[in-house]
Amino acid sequence: MSKDYRSRVERRQSSEGSKPAKKKKNPKRNWKKTLLLLVLIFGILGVLSIAAIAVTSPKLDPKKLETPVSSKIMDMNDEQVSLFSGQEKRIRVNINEIPDNVQNAFIATEDVRFRQHHGIDVRRIGGAAVANLTHGFGAEGASTITQQVIKNTVLTNEKSLTRKIREAYLAYQLENKYSKDQILEMYLNKIFFGNRSYGVATAAKTYFNKDIDELELDEAATLAALPKAPSYYDPTRNPKAAEERRNVVLNLMAQHGFISKAEAEKAKSIHVKDRIHQGTLNAESRPYDAYLKQVMDDVKKIDGMKDVDIFSAGLKIYTNLDTKAQQVTEDVLKAKLENENKYLQSGVAIVDTKTGAIRAIGSGRGVQLSNQFSSRITRQPGSTIKPILDYGPAIENEQWSTGHILKDEPVKIDDVTINNHDDRNAGDITMRQALVDSKNTTAIRTFQDIGPEKAADFANGLGFKLDPSTTYPSYAIGGFRKGISPLTLAGSYAAFGNGGLYSTPTTIRKIEFPDGRVIEVDSEPKAAMKDYTAYMITDMLRDVMDRGTATQANIPSLDIAGKTGTTNYDKNDRNKYGIPSKATKDAWMAGYTTTYSAAVWTGYEHMQDDDGSALYLDNTKDDYSKQIFRDIMKELDHKNTGFKKPKSVQEVLLEKGTGKRASEFTPDSDKIRELFVKGSTLPEVSKKFDKPATIDGLKAKFDDKKNEIQVDWKYKNKDGVTFKVLASYNDGPMQERATINDTKFVVPSPAPGKYTFQVIAIDSKNNTQSEPAETSITITAPEEPQQPGTPPGQGEPGTPPGQGEPGTPPGEGQPGTPGTGTQPGTEPGTPPDQGQPGTPPDQGQGNQVNQNRKEKQQEGGGLIPPLNQ
Repeated sequence: MSKDYRSRVERRQSSEGSKPAKKKKNPKRNWKKTLLLLVLIFGILGVLSIAAIAVTSPKLDPKKLETPVSSKIMDMNDEQVSLFSGQEKRIRVNINEIPDNVQNAFIATEDVRFRQHHGIDVRRIGGAAVANLTHGFGAEGASTITQQVIKNTVLTNEKSLTRKIREAYLAYQLENKYSKDQILEMYLNKIFFGNRSYGVATAAKTYFNKDIDELELDEAATLAALPKAPSYYDPTRNPKAAEERRNVVLNLMAQHGFISKAEAEKAKSIHVKDRIHQGTLNAESRPYDAYLKQVMDDVKKIDGMKDVDIFSAGLKIYTNLDTKAQQVTEDVLKAKLENENKYLQSGVAIVDTKTGAIRAIGSGRGVQLSNQFSSRITRQPGSTIKPILDYGPAIENEQWSTGHILKDEPVKIDDVTINNHDDRNAGDITMRQALVDSKNTTAIRTFQDIGPEKAADFANGLGFKLDPSTTYPSYAIGGFRKGISPLTLAGSYAAFGNGGLYSTPTTIRKIEFPDGRVIEVDSEPKAAMKDYTAYMITDMLRDVMDRGTATQANIPSLDIAGKTGTTNYDKNDRNKYGIPSKATKDAWMAGYTTTYSAAVWTGYEHMQDDDGSALYLDNTKDDYSKQIFRDIMKELDHKNTGFKKPKSVQEVLLEKGTGKRASEFTPDSDKIRELFVKGSTLPEVSKKFDKPATIDGLKAKFDDKKNEIQVDWKYKNKDGVTFKVLASYNDGPMQERATINDTKFVVPSPAPGKYTFQVIAIDSKNNTQSEPAETSITITAPEEPQQPGTPPGQGEPGTPPGQGEPGTPPGEGQPGTPGTGTQPGTEPGTPPDQGQPGTPPDQGQGNQVNQNRKEKQQEGGGLIPPLNQ
């Protein structure tokens, strides 16, 4: 068997040996082990990374835990302005002074397992992770009260994994060093409640004018609702939202067993607005308060800064604050409004024309209206919108000239007819004059010609947010649904003064963090329009200041442009509140120099006061916005540079009322200077004042039988034309003799001599005249016999020619002097039509005919014989 077996084996081996050897297969890899190994490796690396981050965390500083670090505010010159430091309201209380309901309201809302965890709530982290995966990152936070103390005192609010690791690590340390009551006390004394109030005891005084131990359940819940979003849930500004959030807090307290459902329902039945004590909110504002509130708003807009508390984060905030402009603004508002109706409000925004930097903010008066009437107000802009939504887009897109002719007639849109504020219409009018007179009809027609798409696009390039599909013709005259703010308006007008470059207005240049990190805020300018559009609008708005609706706001020493705007109450509101038909609701003034741009609004927050009396601007108060604008702008340091016309703009002389270019015959009084985009098609030259055609066929002849000179001529078109006849005698000065409608003129009984005539055609309608046509004729005297020995043209022998008696002035002579015949020149040697020798024609003591001639000649100036007119 063994032999056979070996043989078989040998044979098989021999057989297999004749075939190529097969490769051995690799053993199958264990992927589970590989995955586990990778997890282990990454886990170790993760732990090492977390450990590295944790050990590099800042140390807990008891001073920071106890006292917040105020942020420093720097002005435009990097000078520190102590606006936040020590200015905020703080009342510190011990934990045993804070009622249980107050403590529980915050615990139920912010960290329900606060007294069970060790600084980190693992269950809450898991729930937040699920929420973030299902509803997006940031849908729910997992920070405990302990972590919030760390975040608000030691770390920044930067949203990063590194910060969260350090926050958790330091929260665990905080729990090991301090008791729960101490941590909760830190939290409740540091938290920001809005209206410059820090700490729950301060908030109790601010909103309810109560000590902390006097708070009711609903009031405690209202305070617990605030930290999530102090501005939005501010019960003084948004009581509805505050009440909704308060009710959420009450429901959470009932859900977690801190109060019963009945207690929650009872507390929810009380209206938040009925609890607020407004008196404590009317305290005198600190210096530059309105500007600082704008800083707070602008900080929130910066990426990563939404949750930063600028009062306690130890920041150094570099702003664009112009302290002089801010102080001037506050002083002018105080002087103008302090003796007026306490409900009268005003909002002012001043920006740098070149950069858009916000230089000053003027706020409202009274119950927490500061800043509400500068950047947050949304009021209809009235006619201040016309350069932005009508004429600016027309120049930008269609290259209209400032002399473009528009029709000023009522406009009908659907069933509504829109007219001007004074119901007067001028017919055809230039775009410049339409803006100067603030015509509504032309603005709407311009908007309709341009279209809502182009109009809205132009406005949106200037900081607006308009939807073309809902930008209606009423917007063309400021009839907005939601309105705009003075800050938006000032920023948009600045672009016109900056050659068309727009910069988003901001108060902030940069922010420095305590750890050295810096955030730069660069408001990069962008081209919102062509430079010709900016200048042409500016040039028209100069005229608005000089001779239009804004003369009260004008400052003659400045090159300044601007526009007014007013809005009225609708019929329903007038009837409901008893408001006069001509009352003004909102009054605006916006304008700019090359240095500063400003917008001013005045009006009322509501239509009635607390007593039910109607609130509106009468015909004196509707000018306050212009006066405030003027009084502020004239005190600012303008760089005294005027607006420079770009090369893309050319000046053209037009003829009034025609829209055509003035001709060489257009009178100066009918010429107007308008601006055109260089290279655009110019209008044709007007023929309205063309020179009339010259007289044709002018001639003069003497009719012996009638003893008269007959002057006649031809003229093709006599409609509206008269003829002025001028004549001279013996090359003397030309004198006007007649203005006639006929084409002939007669000179009866002419004296001998040379007569020259000129005839000019006059178009009296257009006040133009033709070149003169001229002709001459010479009348010779008939030959007369002379006395022997007497020299021709003399009287008595020895008498100088042309004289009478010795010493007698020429032309006068004694009575009875020869020359009394009926025909001139009958006396030998006497010139025709004369009396004494040497007397000029038509003078002397001749017959009555000669006397009549003398009188007529004297009326004509005594230079030529009398002519028949």
